[in-house]
Parts: sequence; structure tokens; C-alpha cells
Amino acid sequence: MLISLLLPALQRARAESMQVQCMSNERQIGLALLGYTYQWNGYLFPPDMGARTGDTAPEYHNVWPYIVFQSDAPPIMFCPADLDPYFEHSYVLNDHLRDHQIKYWANSYSLHGLTPSQIIIMGEKVTSEKDYYMEPGDFDRLVEKYRHGYAQGSNYLMLDMHVETMLPSEAWGAIDPWDLTDTSTTSTSPVDQ
Repeated sequence: MLISLLLPALQRARAESMQVQCMSNERQIGLALLGYTYQWNGYLFPPDMGARTGDTAPEYHNVWPYIVFQSDAPPIMFCPADLDPYFEHSYVLNDHLRDHQIKYWANSYSLHGLTPSQIIIMGEKVTSEKDYYMEPGDFDRLVEKYRHGYAQGSNYLMLDMHVETMLPSEAWGAIDPWDLTDTSTTSTSPVDQ
């Protein structure tokens, strides 16, 4: 009887521990990306350097982590709540930032009135996907919306380098505020439809 009362509390504590570890991983990745920005004139991550396979691939297949970390699959690229991530990573970069030439020191004008604390650099990806970059139209297919539960959502690294847990409806506008302004005739986000 006592075990049946304690088991849910232990499972909840374990899930919270994995979520905190995942947030810590994203913060560490953010610090590594910050180092990259100083070397590359404010750009947040290497462009077009996702997973490579086949005869043309270099000796490593996870290219941007190798450029940033000098390691093909550093342990911080794994969220402990992501049991078997495809292509050895649990996170996806927000390629909308590259599309709009957003640099680390972007101002609210270039962010359509949002602040750096409201713009996502990276989020958690769906386990079965290999992508490293989320392009326009990829949110529903690629972003893991509820890795840490339906009440919590998933973790996201923001442009000001803090990590936040958000539900999909909150994350959608923070991923691409430029698309939000372009589709102002619709009253709901794609997540709500």
C-alpha cells in the first residue's frame, strides 16, 4: 500500500529531474553558440550544416555540433527524456533566424517588436526526426510539443540565452514572429487549428 502511494511521487520527481537536466543541456548549448557568435560576427549557428550521410559525408555526420563543440555527438545534445533520439540529438535550431539574418544582438525593431527573451533559438525535436534545423512550415512535423507533459510542454532556448518550458501555443509565436505578422488575417495559430 505504501509503495503504491510513493510510486507516483517518485515518477514525478524523476520526470522533473529529466526536465531540469534537459534545461541545463540547452543552457550549455546556448553558451557554446554564444562562443560561435563571437567568432562569426553575431550569427548564432553554422548554416546548412545538418546531418550528412553517404559517400559525400565527412568522417562525422552531425556537422554543426562538430563545428561548435569539436565533437560529433556531445552528451549535452541529448535530452534524458528523449529515450532514443534519431541521429544522436534531441534539439533543433530555429532556422527562421538565419532566413531573416537575425544576429545575437538583434534589436526589437528587427524582431518585430519582440524582445530577445521572446525569440526561440532552439527547441526539442521529435525523436524520430533527423533534422537539425526547423525551416518555415516545419513546426508541426519537427518540434516536440509535449516532451515534459501536456501541462508543461517542451523546453526552448531563447535569444537572451535563458531556457523556458512552453506549451505549443506559446512557442509558435516565439519561433517565427515574422510569419505571425505575415498571416495577421488568421486569428489562430497552426497549433490551435
